[in-house]
Amino acid sequence: MASCEHHEASFARKSLSALPGILLLTGVAVFSWFITPRLIALHPFMKSLNLSDFIVAIILGMLICNTVGVPAVFRDGLRFSTTLTKTGIVVMGCKYSFAGLIKTGSEAIIIISVFLFTSAIILMWLSRRLSMSPSLGACLAAGLSICGVSACVAIAPAVRAKNEDIAYTIAVVLMFGLLALFVFPFIGHWLDLSPNQFGAFAGVGIVNSAQVLAAGFAFSNDAGVVAGVYNIGRVICLPLVVLMLAIMVAAEDARVHSQLANTSKMRIILDKFPVFVLGFLAVVLLNTFGFMSKEEAKMASNFMNWCFLLGFSSIGLTTHLSDIKAAGLSGALIGFCVASVKAGLALLVVLCFLQ
Repeated sequence: MASCEHHEASFARKSLSALPGILLLTGVAVFSWFITPRLIALHPFMKSLNLSDFIVAIILGMLICNTVGVPAVFRDGLRFSTTLTKTGIVVMGCKYSFAGLIKTGSEAIIIISVFLFTSAIILMWLSRRLSMSPSLGACLAAGLSICGVSACVAIAPAVRAKNEDIAYTIAVVLMFGLLALFVFPFIGHWLDLSPNQFGAFAGVGIVNSAQVLAAGFAFSNDAGVVAGVYNIGRVICLPLVVLMLAIMVAAEDARVHSQLANTSKMRIILDKFPVFVLGFLAVVLLNTFGFMSKEEAKMASNFMNWCFLLGFSSIGLTTHLSDIKAAGLSGALIGFCVASVKAGLALLVVLCFLQ
C-alpha cells in the first residue's frame, strides 16, 4: 500500500512539473495554427514561401528559445517532443491500407537501404581520412545517414562516444535540417514534384526524423504521409546500421571491441528496434480490415496533425542556435557536403524512378 501511494505521489509530482512546459508548447502550437493562414493571406510573397503551421511552430519556438529564453520550469514538459511525434506516426497508420503500405513501403525500403548503408560507410571512410576519432566518425555516420539526433544517441553507447562527439554531431545535423526545412519544399514546388516524389525526396534527403515530417507536411498532407513511411523505413534500419558501425569502430578501438565481444549482436538489434513501428502497423491493419469508419479515420487524422504540431513546437522551443555553433567550420563542411550530395542523388533517383 505504501509503495502504491509513493508511486502515485511521484506521478503527481512529475505531472505537475511537466504542466508549465506542456502549456507553453500547446500555446505555441495553437498560435501557429491560428496565425499561419493569416500570414499566407497577407501577401503573394508569403504564399510563395509555402509556409505550414508545422514550420511556423518550429520557427516560433526557436525565436522564443533564442531571444527571451525558456526558463527551467518549462523544461520537464518540453521533453515530450519525441513521444508526441512517435504517437503521430502511429496514428498515421489510418492513412494506409496494407496494400498501399506494401507498395510505398517496398519502394522506401529499397531506396533507403542503398542510401543509408552507402552514406554510413562513406562517412566512416571520410572520418578516417580526416583523422577523426572512430567514435566521432560513427556518430556522424549514424546521424547523417539514418535519422539524425535519434541515431546519434542510439550509436553513442555502442561506440563509447564522448559527450562532445554527440553534441558535435547533433549540431551538424540540426544545421542541415533547419536549412532543408525551407529549401526542400521550394525545390519540390519548383520541379513540380508529386506528393509521392517529394515524400521520398524528403524521407531520404533530410537527415533528422522530425524535420522529415515537418518538410513533408509543409509540401502537402499526402507528401507528409509518404515522408512518414520513408521515415519509418529509416528507423527500422537503425539497429542494423548501429551494429554495422559498432563493428567498424571495434576494428580500431580495443575498448569497443571488448564491449562488443561481450554483447549479443541480437541484443543490440532488439534494444534499438523502434517499438512504435508495431503500433503503426497495428493501426494500418485496423484500417485495412474496416475497423475504422471514415469519420473515425478523419478524427484520427486530425489527432495526428495535432500530435505533430505539438511535437514540432517542442522541438523549436528546445533548439539552441548557440549549440549549432559547436560544430565549427570543419563539422559544417563535412555535414553539408555529404548531406547535400545525398540529397542531390535522392532527388535524381526520385525524378528518374518515381511517379
